[in-house]
Amino acid sequence: MPSPRMLVRFLVGVAFIFALVASAVFPLPRDLPAVALSQGALYRLEVALAVFYGLLLLLTPAHSGLTRGRLPTEISTRGAKFGAEADESVKQDAKTIEKLELHLARTDDRLANAQLEIDRLKDT
Repeated sequence: MPSPRMLVRFLVGVAFIFALVASAVFPLPRDLPAVALSQGALYRLEVALAVFYGLLLLLTPAHSGLTRGRLPTEISTRGAKFGAEADESVKQDAKTIEKLELHLARTDDRLANAQLEIDRLKDT
């Protein structure tokens, strides 16, 4: 059984080869879209990139679903996020909020003491 890293490398390689083949097989339209800048080679490159990233978008959750038995809850430009990671970030956010509330309470106490001191100095 291949390691998960080897499996990922193999799948990315297959996606890359498939994208190259798709860009070569995909027919050029008569009127190239504006993003191709009237160049057939650029159009084929764009098709290859669209196919490659589309396959990666499908392979990422499929791989994690097959190897780990769970699917990502979010896929963004930073990568796939899983439920456990989301739970950890919620716990970490709660701890940060608790620390900030404690710091705010201390700051309120210091401000009240400073205000009392200012009032005392005004009276003298």
